[in-house]
This record gives sequence, structure tokens and C-alpha cells, in this order.
Amino acid sequence: MKKKLSLALAAFALVGTSCVGVRSDGNRHSVHAEAFNIFGFTVPADDQATAWAKVPAGATIHTAYSSPADWTSVVGAL
Repeated sequence: MKKKLSLALAAFALVGTSCVGVRSDGNRHSVHAEAFNIFGFTVPADDQATAWAKVPAGATIHTAYSSPADWTSVVGAL
């Protein structure tokens, strides 16, 4: 029972760490998406692709920013 509960909590922690949102103010839109990076792997998905999917149709993109892959967790684990 404890093992199943621990696995369920671990799965929720990995999946529940992402966030996607859109802010609209007239003609201005701000889109963001974050994901959990561990050992260079993005969980649950590619945050940049998720953000691009949320951009309103016909919008003009002025700035796009993406965080680099995070490999610092590998050094910390070693």
C-alpha cells in the first residue's frame, strides 16, 4: 500500500510541475509554459512547443525566449 502511494505521489510531482498560461490585454498577449527538467529530460513535454500552441491565431511575435536544457542536475546527482 505504501509503495503504491509513494509511486502515485512521485508521478504527480513529475506531472504536476508544469504550467501553461496566456495573458491578454487588448492587442497584447503574453504566453508562457514551464516544465520540470531533470537530467536534461523535460517532463511532461516540450515547454516551447506548448507555448507556441497557445499563441492566438494571427498574432505577431515580437520576442521569443526559451530556457536552455538543464544539465546541472546531473552534476548534483554525481
